Parts: sequence; C-alpha cells; structure tokens
Amino acid sequence: MGTLEGVPDRGFRSLLLLVNWELWLERNARTFKRAERPVHIMLLKIKEEARTWSFAGAKHLSALLEGA
Repeated sequence: MGTLEGVPDRGFRSLLLLVNWELWLERNARTFKRAERPVHIMLLKIKEEARTWSFAGAKHLSALLEGA
C-alpha cells in the first residue's frame, strides 16, 4: 500500500476499513431493502462511526481524526 505523507498508516487502514464497511452496508440496504441514503448522509455516518471507533479505542484512527 502506498503511503500518504503525514498520515499514520494504521489510522489510514482503519479509516479504509470503516469506509468499506459503510459502503457494504449501503450496498446491502439498496439491494435487499430498496433503501438508499444520500451521499452527504453517508459521509456524516462515516464521521460519526469514526468518532465511535476512536472512543472504543482505535487510537491510530483517533490520531488521524485529530489532524483533520
């Protein structure tokens, strides 16, 4: 995986997992429930989940969020 200057690698990987998880949930909602969220709502959900993961102990993700 490439590196981004100034971005903690483990925090970036955690963020990628989180984004992929939310995309998977959205895909399942659209496929099986015929429900979809607008993009801006998905982005808010990702930010909210990132904060939750940080509170739960994802310290590398927390460090990434502090820089944003």
